[in-house]
Amino acid sequence: MFARRRPRGAAAAVVSALAIAAGLVMVAGSGTVASAAPNVRSVDYPTWGDVQRAKANQAAKQAEVAKIQGILNQLSTQADALGKVAEQKAELSNQANAALATATKKTDRLQSQAKAAAKRADKSSKRASAVIAQLAQTGGGDFSVGLLFGSAKSTDQLLSTLSTASRLSQSASEILKQAQFDKNTASSLAASAKVAEKKRKALADDAQSASDAAKKASDAALAQLAEQQAAAQTMYAQLASLKNSTAAVEEQYQLGVEEEARQNAVKTPPSAPIINPNPPAPVAGAVAGAIAYAEAQLGEPYAYGGAGPNSWDCSGLTMMSYRSVGVSIGGHGVTMQYNTMKAEGRLVNLSQLQPGDLLFYADGGGFYHVTMAVGGGKMIEAPRAGVPVRIVPIRYGDLVPYVGRPTG
Repeated sequence: MFARRRPRGAAAAVVSALAIAAGLVMVAGSGTVASAAPNVRSVDYPTWGDVQRAKANQAAKQAEVAKIQGILNQLSTQADALGKVAEQKAELSNQANAALATATKKTDRLQSQAKAAAKRADKSSKRASAVIAQLAQTGGGDFSVGLLFGSAKSTDQLLSTLSTASRLSQSASEILKQAQFDKNTASSLAASAKVAEKKRKALADDAQSASDAAKKASDAALAQLAEQQAAAQTMYAQLASLKNSTAAVEEQYQLGVEEEARQNAVKTPPSAPIINPNPPAPVAGAVAGAIAYAEAQLGEPYAYGGAGPNSWDCSGLTMMSYRSVGVSIGGHGVTMQYNTMKAEGRLVNLSQLQPGDLLFYADGGGFYHVTMAVGGGKMIEAPRAGVPVRIVPIRYGDLVPYVGRPTG
């Protein structure tokens, strides 16, 4: 049983987890983003003694029922808030990893180009050495490769002198000029590669910090959820005792109450100016395949960074669902998927929603969640730590007024 306390147990886990989440700051790309922790109220849990005393009086019993249901609602709200913080940090981690991948490709390309340029410069310098040696032997002047590859002023003077030498053929002049050009190119590419590698290392540090912060936030949410679930099971049993039902019935009823409350929190869908008056219809076969793939994962657990086969996060589920039908939606990350839809002209208004469209959620901290519409006002999602893949009514809170249409 739970003794009366303020705040310990599940409530203390909420406070502790939020303290961790609030202190985690992640740097993604060139910007620093910190997610604000949600407000948490202390919880005053009922004891079994409270329950037994309340059963003796109808008014007291109803008051105790209302109190327990209120606590369960509060725990659910706190869990959702902490899960949202974890999702936001996971999305920042995805963005940091994407920036690192782009920087790594650029660094590899520049290093490869610099290496090739160095080889060309070495070959050109050898050809130039042969030309200069020949000129020296035939009385063309006192020239050296060192002078050619010295300062820009010295090189210009040498080339000017060589251009007036009657014994210098046009081809020899071109060889000398090419040698200087190759040397400058190699030097420039080497410098660019060095700068790119420095930036890549900084982004690698950012990505690691972001990944560590996301994992800590996710672990904190899971730990807090586990304690909440233990407290909730006791309170479901208490409700059952008060109402002469079963804990399972009370749990299902409470879930329905919470879902209804969440749906009613925002009364109307968001609206925005029409950006595509006549969007193409989705490709029925591809949409059906993507939805079927997602529905095959129903009940599987949420995991930060999960992209199957047995655990998922939100963008991992949408990415792999469409990949299963040969459609790319922009990689593993909510922001990447939204930006891909935008760049490809595949955003349509929420009022034009069709099954298979991607729904995006964002607040002041940026994008943090993506789901897939399945028709009938419902969507399939990998919601957050502790909650498996599920189909639920579309929520309007934080919903972006534009949806992505990957096909059509």
